[in-house]
Amino acid sequence: MNPQFQSFAALVVVALAAAWLVRRSLAKKKHPGCGGDCGCASSEVKAAAAKIARP
Repeated sequence: MNPQFQSFAALVVVALAAAWLVRRSLAKKKHPGCGGDCGCASSEVKAAAAKIARP
């Protein structure tokens, strides 16, 4: 293999890796329910609060 082909192949590999990383970082995260650190109470806390609120 000549050096020009190796340089081209290396650039292609780096470009593909960079595109994959950018796409992965911009993709929406799919979480069931709340699924993140949004500050909302968890389902366990909500269930406990509902039990306490019932007379």
